[in-house]
Amino acid sequence: MRKKGLVERIVMKAPSSEDFSPRKLPKNRKELFGYMLKNKFGKIYKNHLLIALFFIPLIAWNILSMPYTNAIFTLEAREGITHLVEYWFTVYVTAIPLWALAFVGLSGGLNVIRKLAWSDPIVLKLDFIQGIKSSGKQMALIGCLWGSAFAVIRYAIDWLGFYYRVFDSSYSVVFGIFVCVFLLTVIVGLTVYMTCMCSIYNVSFKQLFVGAFKLYYSDFFLATGVILVCLSPILILMTVGLAITVLIAYLLSLLLLIGIIIIPMFLVCQHTFDRIINKKDYPDYYGKGLSYGTYKDSGISLKKDPSVEENLAEEIENDFERVNDD
Repeated sequence: MRKKGLVERIVMKAPSSEDFSPRKLPKNRKELFGYMLKNKFGKIYKNHLLIALFFIPLIAWNILSMPYTNAIFTLEAREGITHLVEYWFTVYVTAIPLWALAFVGLSGGLNVIRKLAWSDPIVLKLDFIQGIKSSGKQMALIGCLWGSAFAVIRYAIDWLGFYYRVFDSSYSVVFGIFVCVFLLTVIVGLTVYMTCMCSIYNVSFKQLFVGAFKLYYSDFFLATGVILVCLSPILILMTVGLAITVLIAYLLSLLLLIGIIIIPMFLVCQHTFDRIINKKDYPDYYGKGLSYGTYKDSGISLKKDPSVEENLAEEIENDFERVNDD
């Protein structure tokens, strides 16, 4: 065998003693998020662009309706409240099918993110299309429900705002607005859990809704905090209320944010899934992408359970006694 030259040794380096070592994977999902951004950003951004294509009609409609929104809310309050139903139907109800289309794009994007988070091999376009085929219908229905709930709550908030200016400026009306905002926050969290469940598990829509509600409730504060932090760049720009800040929020979402902010949301859902259902019912999914997970292909399980070892020893002993008796 010939000796390698100096340049060849420097470029090629020594082969790793292990082709695959789960111990080198991130220890928790916070580290996993950083690991994904550092090592897989190219695929993440291409996936973001594919998702953004499905959001373009929705964002374009919101931008086109901005002059109408400005015209309604600059009217005198008594006049504005008389046009509220017409405005609500034109801007929010007609956007419900566009939400459904956007969620179809999420079905493909979440399938790719799942594989990236689990360190599974991917073919971007094929896996994106496969995600749409496997969960696109359910995701479209989730999008319709989310769009409907968002429209109803926005109507309630806008109506209370006009009512406060025209009829009653008491704290009870302000409290009603805060209740609506809280309900909207809860519905956002429930929707996030439904979409992430839909991208992983094959369950009926009823099971999806009930399961997502229970899982979200079990990690309510953690999940809500992560979701609000992820949405904070968009929410802050939207809350300012200036036309330029709203446009910046839409452009940032299309150019960068959509495909990135959904990753921490997916990971916090995975944390809940592991804690509540995966460890018991879906062991193959438990800890996937992390160093404590179980990897069937490599035959390596890094998390040793003493009870499992005791049961295995008892089974071996029973088998041994049965063979001797025979």
